Amino acid sequence: MNITKEHTVAEIVSKKLGSDHVFSKYKIDFCCGGGVTLENACKEIGIEFNVLKQEIEALNSKISGDNDLNDLDISSLTEQIREEYHNYIEENIPQIMPISAKVAQVHGSHNTEVVEINNLLQGVEVVLIEMLKNTESALFPAIKSVLELNNKLDEISTNQKEGIKIAINKTEIAQQLVSDTFKEISNLSAHYTVPADGCNSFRFLYEKLHELDHQLQKQVHFNKHVFFPKVLKLIA
Repeated sequence: MNITKEHTVAEIVSKKLGSDHVFSKYKIDFCCGGGVTLENACKEIGIEFNVLKQEIEALNSKISGDNDLNDLDISSLTEQIREEYHNYIEENIPQIMPISAKVAQVHGSHNTEVVEINNLLQGVEVVLIEMLKNTESALFPAIKSVLELNNKLDEISTNQKEGIKIAINKTEIAQQLVSDTFKEISNLSAHYTVPADGCNSFRFLYEKLHELDHQLQKQVHFNKHVFFPKVLKLIA
């Protein structure tokens, strides 16, 4: 695939795995804002298109065995969501929350932003738990029931279709809330910049938050531009 100025950010993330790291480096929104063209994205941040393109191609060439996500079937995409995103959230949120509370308690009097970050994270935790619950208990089972019909699309019931659409809508609302919150967290933390006198806990917190932010952006992109369109096409 030859990268052109007319391609959208979302298209490149889908075709060139690893490009998400380049977009993150330049603070280009590749999840909710993934519909923007590379030309406009470059203009907005003040970078030459060829510079961005070369970085994406260079990183992509180092990654072997990558598949085009759009070529994977729905069952494979479902397993990838579980393995790459759900497992990550379930493993990392319990690590981050106590560290966030500790940093807020110890440093909050001098670095007031960490108190607000901790409050925001508490809200994010609730939303993420509900999002995973909705996906695992409602969306995935509903999709599985449709796939078990073995392409007999005329046998998909109205209830099955509506169940899938409702579950997707709930996930999209949750994703938007999480994305908006992490934009605020990123701004409060000066894009996860540790203060000069920051302790190891402070540093660990910001590193994990930056990593979590990136993973959640990838998940939003995956759902919005790859998984959900394929599922909705199936039941159309």
